[in-house]
Amino acid sequence: MPFCDKCGAPISDTAKFCGRCGAPTALGVGLAAAPRPPLQPVEYYPRPYQPPYSQSQKGSRKTLIAVVVIVAIAAVAVGVYLATRSGPSPSVNIAGASSLQFTVDVTGGSSAGTYKYMAKNIGTSNMMIRVEGTTSSLGNFVYIVNGAQQKAWVYLNGAWMDLSSTFSALWSSWNSAFTGYRNNLVNWPGYGDWTYTAPDGSTIRIHDITVNPSLADSLFSHS
Repeated sequence: MPFCDKCGAPISDTAKFCGRCGAPTALGVGLAAAPRPPLQPVEYYPRPYQPPYSQSQKGSRKTLIAVVVIVAIAAVAVGVYLATRSGPSPSVNIAGASSLQFTVDVTGGSSAGTYKYMAKNIGTSNMMIRVEGTTSSLGNFVYIVNGAQQKAWVYLNGAWMDLSSTFSALWSSWNSAFTGYRNNLVNWPGYGDWTYTAPDGSTIRIHDITVNPSLADSLFSHS
């Protein structure tokens, strides 16, 4: 899949303009002076910041980061959906939990895979999030966003990469995803799985839910 030369967003092979920033693609250079197609409003899917890259960041590193950001966007697209259905009266206080751990199975859609979320110090500036994921395109990966240290890392293809320079954008993306799943669990009765359908038609199953687990700080950093 090609990427926009201006903002780095993924674009289709037939696109004449970038859907994110509106810049013309190779096919749309001759149409640059024409009115650009309007951006489509997205009700459930926040658009995470795509960090710019300097000329020195080329080759595999640039490609790897781009792929990781795409994974983040896909995870957010599913996670931020807030369920509106009614449910049983909850027997656990998900909204008031200071730490949470759960696994999300996504079936269908662009973000299909399994994601294990761990979060600590929820609702504070020191909140930390760890996501251990498995997808068909990336295999196994680990994502850490540490609010206490204002740092971020990703583990992919057997190596760790420091993404702290884009902490703010990554924090916004993964915190939105986590918050979406947590809000869906507000009516969880305290046992079993919690399943719903996302706007893109994918099926979301949240399971192995633990409220206020003891999570070591070492899970949320890499040195």
